[in-house]
Amino acid sequence: MGKNLVLRRVVELGALFLIGDGVMGLIKPRWHSLLWHFGPELAKAVTEELAAHPKTARAVYLAEVAAGIALASTQTPEVD
Repeated sequence: MGKNLVLRRVVELGALFLIGDGVMGLIKPRWHSLLWHFGPELAKAVTEELAAHPKTARAVYLAEVAAGIALASTQTPEVD
């Protein structure tokens, strides 16, 4: 049970990150995109594009929130 519990916590933490990051991106897409402007050139190019196109960025961040919610819902036990 211990190993299963650790895995469930890691998955829930991932879902929490996706949801939180997505919501932050929905609120301020340009600022949030530029916050992550570091690393390999491909990552920098993606963040620049998201910063330049806030409507597209919001769509990406909304998809991120949806993915986080879907992931979290797989971890929800049937019985409280």
